[in-house]
Amino acid sequence: MAGVKGSEVWLIVLLVVVAAVFGVMSFSKDNQHQAKAPVADVLADKPSANQVDKPADKMAGKPVVADSIKAAHTPEDQAAVAAVKPTPAVVLAPQVLAPKESYAIQVYSFKDKTRADTALEKLKAKGHKAYVMVSDLGARGIWYRVRVGSFTNEDEAKKELETVTNEFKSGIIVTE
Repeated sequence: MAGVKGSEVWLIVLLVVVAAVFGVMSFSKDNQHQAKAPVADVLADKPSANQVDKPADKMAGKPVVADSIKAAHTPEDQAAVAAVKPTPAVVLAPQVLAPKESYAIQVYSFKDKTRADTALEKLKAKGHKAYVMVSDLGARGIWYRVRVGSFTNEDEAKKELETVTNEFKSGIIVTE
């Protein structure tokens, strides 16, 4: 475009834009010429050209039923349904369950599994029903809680707590 002047470039750009606009307009006009019912006919509730030509007096107030459509249920089907007797429902009285709360003594809590296992073995060696509970605390990590128990009431847990704290200098009662 070394030999083309500035005004000639603008003329070419203008011609391209005009051609594009005319192309879009001609495309949209083609889509507008589809067969549609006139608005006046739709508002006046007149039948369109797509409907079957039937005299208006035959169609007035009568449902259109095709000969090929069969009834959904035959009389035999209806009789079979009527013969079925419903069974009475079984209703149970509501039950109130007592909360099953048990107690344990948490002796230690470690982030290191090896330390938790060592403490567990020491507690078992002294005759305690000890176990390790693993707790995932999300961002704070996984903790290994060394516990003794389980006890059905708090009084049993308190008696065992005295023994555990005398032997291991640590312990707290927790509910499970």
